[in-house]
Amino acid sequence: MPKKTAYHHGALKSALLNEAATLIRAQGTEAVTMRELATRLGVSRTAAYRHFENKEALLVAVAAEGFERLAMALHAAGEGQTGRDRVEAMGQAYVRFALANPAHYRLMYGREALRRREIPALQAAADQAYDELVALIEAEQHSGLLRAGDARQLVYVAWALVHGLALLLVDGQMEEPDDTDALAALAIRTLLDGLAA
Repeated sequence: MPKKTAYHHGALKSALLNEAATLIRAQGTEAVTMRELATRLGVSRTAAYRHFENKEALLVAVAAEGFERLAMALHAAGEGQTGRDRVEAMGQAYVRFALANPAHYRLMYGREALRRREIPALQAAADQAYDELVALIEAEQHSGLLRAGDARQLVYVAWALVHGLALLLVDGQMEEPDDTDALAALAIRTLLDGLAA
Protein backbone atom coordinates (compact mmCIF):
# COMPACT_ATOMS: atom_id res chain seq x y z
CA MET A 1 0.00 0.00 0.00
CA PRO A 2 1.43 3.41 -0.96
CA LYS A 3 2.55 5.68 1.83
CA LYS A 4 -0.04 8.35 2.70
CA THR A 5 0.95 11.81 1.54
CA ALA A 6 0.22 15.06 3.33
CA TYR A 7 -1.16 17.77 1.06
CA HIS A 8 -1.92 21.37 1.85
CA HIS A 9 -5.72 21.78 1.60
CA GLY A 10 -5.70 23.61 -1.78
CA ALA A 11 -2.88 21.49 -3.15
CA LEU A 12 -4.84 18.25 -2.85
CA LYS A 13 -7.74 19.61 -4.87
CA SER A 14 -5.34 20.65 -7.62
CA ALA A 15 -3.54 17.30 -7.42
CA LEU A 16 -6.87 15.44 -7.74
CA LEU A 17 -7.77 17.47 -10.84
CA ASN A 18 -4.35 16.92 -12.42
CA GLU A 19 -4.33 13.20 -11.66
CA ALA A 20 -7.89 12.80 -12.97
CA ALA A 21 -6.89 14.56 -16.21
CA THR A 22 -3.86 12.27 -16.51
CA LEU A 23 -6.01 9.19 -15.95
CA ILE A 24 -8.62 10.42 -18.44
CA ARG A 25 -5.90 10.92 -21.07
CA ALA A 26 -4.50 7.45 -20.49
CA GLN A 27 -7.64 5.37 -19.93
CA GLY A 28 -10.77 7.49 -20.38
CA THR A 29 -13.34 8.74 -17.89
CA GLU A 30 -14.49 5.23 -16.99
CA ALA A 31 -11.15 4.60 -15.26
CA VAL A 32 -11.58 7.57 -12.93
CA THR A 33 -12.76 6.65 -9.45
CA MET A 34 -12.25 8.49 -6.20
CA ARG A 35 -10.60 5.36 -4.79
CA GLU A 36 -8.13 5.15 -7.69
CA LEU A 37 -7.22 8.82 -7.44
CA ALA A 38 -6.72 8.59 -3.68
CA THR A 39 -4.51 5.53 -4.15
CA ARG A 40 -2.45 7.19 -6.87
CA LEU A 41 -1.94 10.29 -4.73
CA GLY A 42 -1.31 8.36 -1.54
CA VAL A 43 -4.16 9.97 0.41
CA SER A 44 -7.27 8.59 2.05
CA ARG A 45 -10.54 8.46 0.13
CA THR A 46 -11.98 10.65 2.86
CA ALA A 47 -9.46 13.36 1.99
CA ALA A 48 -10.46 13.18 -1.68
CA TYR A 49 -14.16 13.41 -0.81
CA ARG A 50 -13.52 16.59 1.15
CA HIS A 51 -12.88 18.30 -2.18
CA PHE A 52 -15.34 16.54 -4.47
CA GLU A 53 -18.67 15.09 -3.40
CA ASN A 54 -18.42 12.29 -5.95
CA LYS A 55 -16.92 11.27 -9.28
CA GLU A 56 -19.41 13.38 -11.22
CA ALA A 57 -18.42 16.53 -9.31
CA LEU A 58 -14.77 15.77 -10.04
CA LEU A 59 -15.43 15.21 -13.76
CA VAL A 60 -17.42 18.46 -13.93
CA ALA A 61 -14.42 20.27 -12.41
CA VAL A 62 -12.06 18.62 -14.92
CA ALA A 63 -14.36 19.64 -17.80
CA ALA A 64 -14.55 23.21 -16.45
CA GLU A 65 -10.77 23.34 -16.29
CA GLY A 66 -10.67 22.12 -19.89
CA PHE A 67 -12.98 24.91 -21.03
CA GLU A 68 -10.78 27.44 -19.23
CA ARG A 69 -7.71 26.05 -21.00
CA LEU A 70 -9.52 26.13 -24.35
CA ALA A 71 -10.50 29.77 -23.78
CA MET A 72 -6.88 30.64 -23.00
CA ALA A 73 -5.67 28.81 -26.12
CA LEU A 74 -8.18 30.66 -28.31
CA HIS A 75 -7.29 34.00 -26.77
CA ALA A 76 -3.54 33.40 -27.15
CA ALA A 77 -3.95 32.30 -30.78
CA GLY A 78 -5.85 35.45 -31.70
CA GLU A 79 -3.63 37.85 -29.79
CA GLY A 80 -1.89 40.37 -32.02
CA GLN A 81 -3.69 39.21 -35.16
CA THR A 82 -6.51 40.74 -37.13
CA GLY A 83 -8.98 39.82 -39.82
CA ARG A 84 -8.78 36.51 -41.60
CA ASP A 85 -5.47 35.65 -39.91
CA ARG A 86 -7.06 35.98 -36.47
CA VAL A 87 -10.08 33.85 -37.38
CA GLU A 88 -7.85 31.23 -38.98
CA ALA A 89 -5.45 31.12 -36.02
CA MET A 90 -8.27 30.69 -33.52
CA GLY A 91 -9.89 27.94 -35.61
CA GLN A 92 -6.58 26.11 -35.79
CA ALA A 93 -6.10 26.53 -32.03
CA TYR A 94 -9.51 24.95 -31.39
CA VAL A 95 -8.69 21.89 -33.50
CA ARG A 96 -5.19 21.66 -32.01
CA PHE A 97 -6.61 21.74 -28.48
CA ALA A 98 -9.00 18.88 -29.29
CA LEU A 99 -6.26 16.75 -30.84
CA ALA A 100 -3.85 17.40 -27.98
CA ASN A 101 -6.52 16.60 -25.36
CA PRO A 102 -8.91 14.08 -26.94
CA ALA A 103 -10.29 12.50 -23.76
CA HIS A 104 -10.56 15.88 -22.07
CA TYR A 105 -12.32 17.25 -25.16
CA ARG A 106 -14.83 14.39 -25.20
CA LEU A 107 -15.53 15.02 -21.52
CA MET A 108 -16.08 18.74 -22.13
CA TYR A 109 -18.63 18.04 -24.83
CA GLY A 110 -20.03 14.78 -23.46
CA ARG A 111 -22.80 13.99 -20.98
CA GLU A 112 -21.72 16.62 -18.46
CA ALA A 113 -21.83 19.27 -21.18
CA LEU A 114 -25.45 18.45 -21.90
CA ARG A 115 -26.27 19.36 -18.31
CA ARG A 116 -23.98 22.35 -17.99
CA ARG A 117 -26.84 24.84 -17.72
CA GLU A 118 -27.68 23.10 -14.43
CA ILE A 119 -24.08 23.42 -13.20
CA PRO A 120 -23.15 27.11 -12.89
CA ALA A 121 -19.37 26.59 -12.60
CA LEU A 122 -19.29 24.41 -15.72
CA GLN A 123 -21.52 26.80 -17.66
CA ALA A 124 -19.33 29.77 -16.67
CA ALA A 125 -16.19 27.95 -17.84
CA ALA A 126 -17.82 26.93 -21.14
CA ASP A 127 -19.00 30.51 -21.61
CA GLN A 128 -15.38 31.71 -21.45
CA ALA A 129 -14.51 29.75 -24.59
CA TYR A 130 -17.78 30.66 -26.28
CA ASP A 131 -17.31 34.36 -25.43
CA GLU A 132 -13.90 34.30 -27.16
CA LEU A 133 -15.67 33.18 -30.35
CA VAL A 134 -18.44 35.78 -29.97
CA ALA A 135 -15.87 38.56 -29.48
CA LEU A 136 -14.00 37.33 -32.56
CA ILE A 137 -17.09 37.31 -34.78
CA GLU A 138 -18.31 40.70 -33.52
CA ALA A 139 -14.89 42.28 -34.09
CA GLU A 140 -14.74 40.94 -37.63
CA GLN A 141 -18.29 42.11 -38.32
CA HIS A 142 -17.30 45.61 -37.22
CA SER A 143 -14.16 45.45 -39.38
CA GLY A 144 -16.28 44.57 -42.41
CA LEU A 145 -14.75 41.12 -42.89
CA LEU A 146 -17.97 39.30 -41.96
CA ARG A 147 -21.56 40.07 -42.87
CA ALA A 148 -23.73 41.99 -40.44
CA GLY A 149 -26.39 40.22 -38.42
CA ASP A 150 -26.75 38.27 -35.23
CA ALA A 151 -23.18 37.46 -34.21
CA ARG A 152 -24.33 34.50 -32.14
CA GLN A 153 -25.84 32.83 -35.20
CA LEU A 154 -22.53 33.21 -37.05
CA VAL A 155 -20.73 31.82 -33.99
CA TYR A 156 -22.93 28.71 -34.13
CA VAL A 157 -21.99 28.22 -37.78
CA ALA A 158 -18.26 28.73 -37.12
CA TRP A 159 -18.35 26.55 -34.02
CA ALA A 160 -20.18 23.77 -35.86
CA LEU A 161 -17.43 23.77 -38.47
CA VAL A 162 -14.41 23.68 -36.15
CA HIS A 163 -16.09 21.41 -33.61
CA GLY A 164 -17.19 19.02 -36.34
CA LEU A 165 -13.70 18.89 -37.82
CA ALA A 166 -12.13 18.45 -34.39
CA LEU A 167 -14.53 15.69 -33.39
CA LEU A 168 -14.10 13.81 -36.67
CA LEU A 169 -10.34 13.85 -36.14
CA VAL A 170 -10.48 13.02 -32.42
CA ASP A 171 -12.85 10.10 -32.96
CA GLY A 172 -10.85 8.76 -35.91
CA GLN A 173 -13.79 9.20 -38.28
CA MET A 174 -11.43 10.68 -40.84
CA GLU A 175 -7.79 10.02 -41.44
CA GLU A 176 -5.64 12.61 -39.71
CA PRO A 177 -3.95 14.64 -42.44
CA ASP A 178 -0.22 15.28 -42.53
CA ASP A 179 -0.93 18.93 -41.71
CA THR A 180 -3.99 19.44 -39.52
CA ASP A 181 -3.33 23.18 -39.31
CA ALA A 182 -3.55 23.41 -43.11
CA LEU A 183 -6.83 21.49 -43.14
CA ALA A 184 -8.25 23.68 -40.36
CA ALA A 185 -7.09 26.79 -42.23
CA LEU A 186 -8.79 25.58 -45.42
CA ALA A 187 -12.03 24.95 -43.51
CA ILE A 188 -11.89 28.42 -41.93
CA ARG A 189 -11.08 30.17 -45.23
CA THR A 190 -14.02 28.38 -46.87
CA LEU A 191 -16.26 29.47 -44.01
CA LEU A 192 -15.03 33.06 -44.25
CA ASP A 193 -15.74 33.13 -47.98
CA GLY A 194 -19.31 32.06 -47.23
CA LEU A 195 -19.78 34.58 -44.41
CA ALA A 196 -18.02 37.49 -46.10
CA ALA A 197 -19.65 40.90 -45.97
